[in-house]
Amino acid sequence: MANWTRIEKLNGGERIYYIDPPIDSKEEVWFFSGDSRLRVSSDGVLYKGDEEKVARLTAPVTERFSLYKLLDQLFVDVEIRGEQAVLHRGVLNGSSVAALVASSEVEPLLARYRALSFRDGTPWNATKKQVTVREYRKGSSDKWTVHVDGTSVIENMRQETPTPSREAAIALAEKRIQAKQKAGFRTYLIELMGARHPNPEPKPPKGAPARKPVAKKAAIAKPKNAFEAVDAAVAILKDLHTRLPKAHFVTECLDAKKDRERVTSVENHASFFLDVHKQRVGRWKTAKPRAPKKNESSWDYFVRVYGSITWILDGQADEGLAMFYCGNVTGGGWSCLEIVGEGDYELDDLVEATGNEELEQLFVFHGGWHDGKSWAFDQRVSSPEGEYAIIPFDESMGALPRRMKPERIVPFGDWLYKRVASLTRVAERNLREVN
Repeated sequence: MANWTRIEKLNGGERIYYIDPPIDSKEEVWFFSGDSRLRVSSDGVLYKGDEEKVARLTAPVTERFSLYKLLDQLFVDVEIRGEQAVLHRGVLNGSSVAALVASSEVEPLLARYRALSFRDGTPWNATKKQVTVREYRKGSSDKWTVHVDGTSVIENMRQETPTPSREAAIALAEKRIQAKQKAGFRTYLIELMGARHPNPEPKPPKGAPARKPVAKKAAIAKPKNAFEAVDAAVAILKDLHTRLPKAHFVTECLDAKKDRERVTSVENHASFFLDVHKQRVGRWKTAKPRAPKKNESSWDYFVRVYGSITWILDGQADEGLAMFYCGNVTGGGWSCLEIVGEGDYELDDLVEATGNEELEQLFVFHGGWHDGKSWAFDQRVSSPEGEYAIIPFDESMGALPRRMKPERIVPFGDWLYKRVASLTRVAERNLREVN
């Protein structure tokens, strides 16, 4: 919890907006005023924005630096203009503060923000997949945006000008920005959007702290049967939970006390989340592969040994994944994989509401039923090993699909392994960008 009295003092005693500051360190505090505008207190100096001073600076931009804190959606953007520089600090696609600083102060400032976990991008892309859009305004009605994507300059999101090279595209964008600034346009917003063309991976400049490499994946043997497939799927999730500790977590791997900060960083309703899922928190602490029992299906094995899977992701790491709220409730966790051994869906209520008694043959084992992203066992027919067919499920479904032949039923363990491998492949690409 923030020290509100301290922050009010930093704001000169004026009213503040009581929301946790995006940055709160001894030397640097970013917070919001009572009217929800960003304020920056740096070394005891309060910055509210020097828009008029910035507007009077007409020297061309000779160099840019851009740093990003993707998980928190923050940026630091610097324009070098001769002996002076324009420093923008703000929220991506949100409020920002502009200030004039001496060009000689830029390097120490960049070093400070790197120490505060900002990552070097380029002024035109934060990552290979996210390009930087700069919005300029003149008065209250004239608006112009520009971004560089690959070797093209795109204005107002639709006017694309191809160029021979990326360097040529950046030069053209800078030329058009200079013309707009001479005409009275000023920076209004900086935001990110998905790239449509290939872009280079930003590299930190010489002298910048090296990025800590991501640990190598654990060596997980390819499963030989459905039971080993369950074990392998769980091992993959455990490994990802450990290797990439930001922007996601597997609830069953958590320590309720030690990992409270990790939960809070991803889930806004941490107390509610931990209370709702208290039976799942840390459930895998003592779980390990075991010998299957006689006549046990891979689903029964999963329930006995592991019990559940509740994988929660931050909204900044969910690109390309079909997401839903666990339990269909805000605060239940933003997930692409929720498997509940004891079942979490009141099928009787759906049967009563629809009058379709055929639905009684289903067992819903996967969340996302309200969003059409759920899965269920069709218990009308089983394989010789006691496995049931797995079918998509949502609350609007009518008649059940045609019965699957027993010999064509895919065991739950094999289904789970394939699904976990597919989901983690996508998620890891996203998570590597923000970890």
